[in-house]
Amino acid sequence: MKRKNWEGDIVFSHSTAIFRGHVGDNKLHSHWASQLTISLDDELAFETSSGAQSAKAVYFPSNTPHRLESGFVCSIYFDPLADSFCRALNKSAADGWTAISLNDLPRALAQIDASTDLRALLNSELLSLPDMVSPDPRLEAVIREIKARLAEGDDIDRDSLADIAHLSPTRFSHWFVERTGVPLRSYRKWLKLRVAVDAVLEGRNPMEAATLAGFSDLAHMSRVFSESFGFTYMDAMRAWERSNKL
Repeated sequence: MKRKNWEGDIVFSHSTAIFRGHVGDNKLHSHWASQLTISLDDELAFETSSGAQSAKAVYFPSNTPHRLESGFVCSIYFDPLADSFCRALNKSAADGWTAISLNDLPRALAQIDASTDLRALLNSELLSLPDMVSPDPRLEAVIREIKARLAEGDDIDRDSLADIAHLSPTRFSHWFVERTGVPLRSYRKWLKLRVAVDAVLEGRNPMEAATLAGFSDLAHMSRVFSESFGFTYMDAMRAWERSNKL
């Protein structure tokens, strides 16, 4: 049975989000976060750019077009710049996505069900991901600067970041994608969204949170949220409120 709204519970950390619940309306879309979706009932039905597919679990690397059909699922969204077990999945992804059996998942993920404590899972060693790890100190310096400036309410421009990396602005844009797999603009949107979500979780109203994060208005933040997760900001807030009551 198809649902209009996404219904379930959700938890966030600095680099990971977990949604567990019923799939609602969503179109074929892609987002910068990597996504692992596990069916909690029958096989998961989903659509990719090559057509209808099904699996018990599926991994979508960053920027992979997909659409979930109806069902009861657990979706885990990863920061692709963080070091995690999903790097191995990234390497094995064929045609932009990978079907996965429960036997191939870590035990803690294969056993997720309706009673699993999502906060405990989020804080487990498996999903407590460190900040991005890179052999290139220039990239680490760039990421630190972006985060520091956003925390101060300042959306640092590309030219300033290019100076940190000792590259021309044009070369910097290509270099950032080569090193991270995502465009600078997309990554900055994600970090701004994290500032906004953290502000809401701390008790600020959504409009204030959007402004604090540097979005032009609440509608702008909502669009970015949908681009990042495939469901709406309001769906997420309802799920978060439900999580707090569990």
